[in-house]
Amino acid sequence: MKDYSSFIAIIGAGISGLALGIILQRNKIPCIIFEKAEKISEYGAGISISPNGLAVLNNLDVTNDLKPLSRQPDQAIFFSNNKKINQIPINVFTTTRKSLYKVLLDKYQELKGEIYFGHEVVDVDNETKMLTFNDKKSTYVKHIIACDGIKSMCQKKVSSMFDEPKYSGYYVWRTIFPSNQTNIHFYLGSNFHVVTYPVDKKRSSLVAAVKSKNKQNESWKQQGSIHNLLSEIPSNILNNYPSISENDGVYKWGIFLRPNVKSLFDNNITYVGDAAHPIVPFIGQGACLALEDSYVLGQLISKHNNIKIAQAKYNKLRINRVRTIYRKSLNQGKLNHLRNPLLVFFRNILMKYTNIISTQTKSIWLYDVTNEKDL
Repeated sequence: MKDYSSFIAIIGAGISGLALGIILQRNKIPCIIFEKAEKISEYGAGISISPNGLAVLNNLDVTNDLKPLSRQPDQAIFFSNNKKINQIPINVFTTTRKSLYKVLLDKYQELKGEIYFGHEVVDVDNETKMLTFNDKKSTYVKHIIACDGIKSMCQKKVSSMFDEPKYSGYYVWRTIFPSNQTNIHFYLGSNFHVVTYPVDKKRSSLVAAVKSKNKQNESWKQQGSIHNLLSEIPSNILNNYPSISENDGVYKWGIFLRPNVKSLFDNNITYVGDAAHPIVPFIGQGACLALEDSYVLGQLISKHNNIKIAQAKYNKLRINRVRTIYRKSLNQGKLNHLRNPLLVFFRNILMKYTNIISTQTKSIWLYDVTNEKDL
C-alpha cells in the first residue's frame, strides 16, 4: 500500500462516503475511500430522496445520471385501516440504494478518486492517525472520516463520547417486487405502518415498520419470508400488491438509535451520517441527512487549511439540524402507530382536512444546505 499520510481517509463507501469523496476530489483535496465490502450490493433496499437531499445531488452533478434509474412520484396517498384519508402533491426521487451508490461511485471515479474495496479497517489510532486493515497492512493518513454506519468501527475502537446504540422499539421489513406503481402509498395501522413506492419503471419497494419491545438484530441481511411478513401486516394491505410474492428477497432489521449525540467529531476522527446520528426512517431523512453532512464537511475542509477549524464549524452547523430531524422522526413514528381509536379518528381528521402533512414536510424539505451562508 502506498503512502497516504497526506490523504484524508474516508471509511465506508456508502452514500455519505461517496458524496464526501466527490466534493473533496472536485476541490483537489487528496482523499482515499476504504470499503470493507468486495462490491456494492443491496438487500431489499429502496430509498427516497426529498428536495433537501436532491439539492446536494444536483450540486454533485449526478441527478441526470440517476433519473433513468429512478422514478419521480408526484403524489403521496395516505390510508388508515386501508381506507384513503388524503392525497397530496410531492417532489421526491425514489430509487434503489444500489442505483444511488452506482451514480455516486461513477462520479467519484470519473474525478479520479481512489477507492479500495475489500479493505476492512479493524483498528484505528486516534492520535497517530494510523489505520490497520484485515490483511494486517496499515497506513498513516492526514485525517479520518467515519462514514461506516451505526456499527462504526471507529466509534467501537476509539470514541468514548458516544453512547452505545440502543434498540428504538421498532423493526422494519423491506422487499423489492415487480410493480408498475407510480405514486407513494402510506398505510397507517395499530403499531405498524407500511410504505410502498416505485424504484424504477418495473419495480416497487415495500417498507413495513413494526413497533415491538422484542429486540432485533441491526442487520440489513437478516432474511425473512413473505409468510413472516403476512403474520405481522394485515393481508388486506398486502393483497393490494399481488406480485409481492415475486420479490427479490424479504429482509428484516431492528432500528437502533444513538440518543445523546454531543459532538460529531473526536480528535482526529469526524463522523458523518449514521456513524454519528442514526434516526428512525419515518420521515425519509436518513440518506438526506447523510448528504447534507457530506456537503457541509466537504466544503469546510476545502475552504479551511486547518482540519480543527473545519470540524468545529461542521459540528456547529449540523448538530441542531440533526437533533431536530431526530426528534421529528420519533414523533412521526408515534403518530403513525396510534392505537387509541379516538386519537386515530382525530389524527385522520387532521390529515384529511388540514395541511398538517404539507407543513411538516416543508419545514424539513425547504432547507437547502448548498445555500448555507456560513459555508
